[in-house]
Amino acid sequence: MGDRQNGAVRGRGAGGRGRTRMRMDDPAFNSGKRKREEEGDPVLHLMSLVLRIGDRLRKDTRPVEEEIDEVAKRTRRDVASRPDQVIQTILDCSVEVATKCGIYATLVGLWHADEEVIVPALLNKACEGLNEALTTGDRYRARLLLRLLAALTTTNVVSMQSMFSMLNAMVTAAMQALEQGDKAEASRTLQPYTDYLVYSAVIALPWLAPELQHLESDPEGLTTFSSSVEQYLSIRPRAAQDALNPFPVANEDENVASLGDGGGASFLPQLWQYTLELKEDHWNLLGVPSYSQFFEAQLAACKPLELPELTVPLHPPGVAPSLPFPEAAAAVLKAYPARGALNLQLSVNKQLVTSLISGIDRIVAQEYVIDTIHYFDGDNNELARRLGIALPFPDIPDPKILAAVVQETIFSQLLPLPESELGVLAYAKVTTNLCKLSADFAQPIGGCLKALKEGMGSTDPDIALCVAEWLALHINNHDFIWSWHRWESVLDLPPYDPIRHFVATALERTMRLSFREFHLQFDPTLRRERVPEAMFELLGPTPSARPVFEGPPEAAAANPEAPVAMDAAEPQPNGQAPDAADAPAQAPDAATQAPDAADPSAQAPDVADAPAQAAAEANADAAAAPQEQGDELEPVPALAQELFTQVKQIQAPKPAHRGDALPRGPSLSERLSTWLQDNNVREQIGGDLVLLKWLSRCLLTIGGRSIGHLYSYLDRHEPIMNELTVSTGDQGEDLLMEEATSMWANSVQHTSIIVDNLMGKRWVSGAAVLRWLFGSKAIGMRSADDAMECLKCTDILNNTVARVLARTQDDKEIVQAVEQELQQRQIALQALQPNADADADGDQGMNEDSPALMLAQQNVTNLEPTLAEAWAHLQESQAIQNNAMLQVYQGYLSLLADATSDGSAADYDAPMEENPVYSAQDSQKAWRMRTLAALGAFLRKHYLSIAHVASEIEQGVDEGVSSDIKETVLRNLHL
Repeated sequence: MGDRQNGAVRGRGAGGRGRTRMRMDDPAFNSGKRKREEEGDPVLHLMSLVLRIGDRLRKDTRPVEEEIDEVAKRTRRDVASRPDQVIQTILDCSVEVATKCGIYATLVGLWHADEEVIVPALLNKACEGLNEALTTGDRYRARLLLRLLAALTTTNVVSMQSMFSMLNAMVTAAMQALEQGDKAEASRTLQPYTDYLVYSAVIALPWLAPELQHLESDPEGLTTFSSSVEQYLSIRPRAAQDALNPFPVANEDENVASLGDGGGASFLPQLWQYTLELKEDHWNLLGVPSYSQFFEAQLAACKPLELPELTVPLHPPGVAPSLPFPEAAAAVLKAYPARGALNLQLSVNKQLVTSLISGIDRIVAQEYVIDTIHYFDGDNNELARRLGIALPFPDIPDPKILAAVVQETIFSQLLPLPESELGVLAYAKVTTNLCKLSADFAQPIGGCLKALKEGMGSTDPDIALCVAEWLALHINNHDFIWSWHRWESVLDLPPYDPIRHFVATALERTMRLSFREFHLQFDPTLRRERVPEAMFELLGPTPSARPVFEGPPEAAAANPEAPVAMDAAEPQPNGQAPDAADAPAQAPDAATQAPDAADPSAQAPDVADAPAQAAAEANADAAAAPQEQGDELEPVPALAQELFTQVKQIQAPKPAHRGDALPRGPSLSERLSTWLQDNNVREQIGGDLVLLKWLSRCLLTIGGRSIGHLYSYLDRHEPIMNELTVSTGDQGEDLLMEEATSMWANSVQHTSIIVDNLMGKRWVSGAAVLRWLFGSKAIGMRSADDAMECLKCTDILNNTVARVLARTQDDKEIVQAVEQELQQRQIALQALQPNADADADGDQGMNEDSPALMLAQQNVTNLEPTLAEAWAHLQESQAIQNNAMLQVYQGYLSLLADATSDGSAADYDAPMEENPVYSAQDSQKAWRMRTLAALGAFLRKHYLSIAHVASEIEQGVDEGVSSDIKETVLRNLHL
């Protein structure tokens, strides 16, 4: 939490961004009286006065105009004595509290009416900040400062002609950038940047509307500006980007088509069309209230000021001109992502929405929501109040429509392509706090999810997974209450249907946050069980761990008496595994005895881990019993059973009394290594590969009680596992993948966690995981008939790619840190070196043999090998990343090619059957559509990493691939 003083909060959370702001629920914020603390600190007093103007959270029901007039009078002393602080406060508040831009413009107008000299300085400072933001690529601040200047025009501070000249300069610079750039590459290396410039200029027009609606005819500047925008739209390289549309395919009733696109080149023409409609409606809109009319006599007597000339960079800031074309295009798209919105409410009730709020008002409301989330992320309660109460729409006919637009905008920010600014958790917190604030915000969620669920048939698995994770978090924050019974109809859909997959994914993610029995209990609020029992058909059989010495998982699943375990095991609170994991080896009835008092996690076990612990203990007992060797069971060496016993019995040394230091002695891994060496186990059991197989199976079985136990046992025996994985090489990695994916074969969560942990310990490489995914064992990659298998493969793939990318990013940060340290040491060395231009007094600087100089030289010399080593690690990580990207791409191509060569999907253009009895051809067609969508989503999601290998992908895409594959690859490769 941030530091708090006199109602000010600085740096609350990761999203606090280090700025100081007032809280709406603070007494100093909600009181109109001056407090002694404020009088003692003039800066906080000024900040509190400016921040609380127009807030509707306090009991003061005075009109906003009276507050503005009062603040203008009370700040005259500050304007005269502290002009720099006043200017900075106004500019920061106008940017960070964007919903009150008109209020601050009116306040500056009243200062201008009093002939305060601060106003010209404020305009110069705003223009300097605008130039700086454009130069550094701060797109939020540049757009909002341009909005402030437009609002100042309505208060007669800035001349209308000067304002339109600045807006026209933005559009002209965009056209010049396109004309000077390479025509073949401009659509990707320049258009995202130029579209942003024109968008920032066009979106400022609504804040000019209060002044334009009083003019009898359009000013000359508006005509010139409109012509420039029309000309720019006509010369743009591309007018649409299908790859950035989350729902590119429309269904028969056009509900999916009305969802719009999540971003891309098509948004700017839509925005301009709404602006022309606003012009035809005489510039009347609801979202930009005017306060200047109440001070018309004072403001009319002022002489408007001219704005200085604006300097707009013609090349995207932050993107080096020397970058190769694919990497430059990805960097520009990263710096200037497309602005878009989903029309979810229009798909539910288009006639009602359009009759109550215009298109430009919806855009303005979206701007308020996007800016508020950006600047108040990290302060959950304040963000909810700003979005729920403080949006300036006083004359909207139905407040519920505004609440619907807010929730719709949050979903739009959750699903923009190619990536969202914040994570799923951030947007889930916003929607949850809004629902707690007012019931008006809860109702639109159903309509939004209805539209999204209907669109799942036309989107890719990555977007479906994102919505499912949001839904699971939302349900978790509302006591797991959700109308699952309304979604029971998905059980009638074929198992390969995308909507059925989406509901199954959402249900599986919800189960991770609780356990199955809880959702089958009767809920007094719903007067029924939380989840209908029939819905569990989507999740498949209850997750269970394979006993260590039984046969394949299919045989274990067929046994009705097999022990089961929950798919909701959570790590221990302290991150340590309890010593009670070894209790069964000491006492047969240890489960009924009290846990070890020295282990806090053993004293209070997680409820969700209880079934998993019972299953693991049952598996351990079954392992100790003699096995009947059948045809379906693999032979178990006697040494393997003895190895299992040794792993269970070897315990960590414990202190004699609580508080005593641990007794010294060999570690668990050393004790096991000694036993293996003394009994010559490696040779007798069949070599390192067989030993790795049985040891890994033992560790995974004993650690199956909970995720904490798994981490603990893998950590305990890490040295010997490192030795075995190094000696066995790729065969050992493939073997570990087989064991990891078969231990909890029907549990998505456990399998993905185990594989991720093996990758984290470098026992399994990303290449080995990808070999398993695109091999013959990963069912979910070759069929769409099992939603849980598909989800398991998706989770493993996402975690694997994330691990590979994180390694490269870590190495980049290490290189940057070493380079900064080396630069600082070189600066210190230069300061100590003798000066060649000594002065006449004979001061020759420090002697070359000086100890301080020699130490500084040694510090620089010692760090240079470290930098070279860091660069070597980075190059290695970059090579691994590039190979992984190509391996995934080639894996998808091989899957699609194998399906085509098998002839199992002869006619992909034929319509799918709609009857409940589906054919194998329908299943294969659905799998092909899903795989193509997953390939496109992978290329789009990791566009920054794909840019390094884009040339290799483009060169090989023409070699024997079908037209639909080629179209998918090129569409998502050329974002």
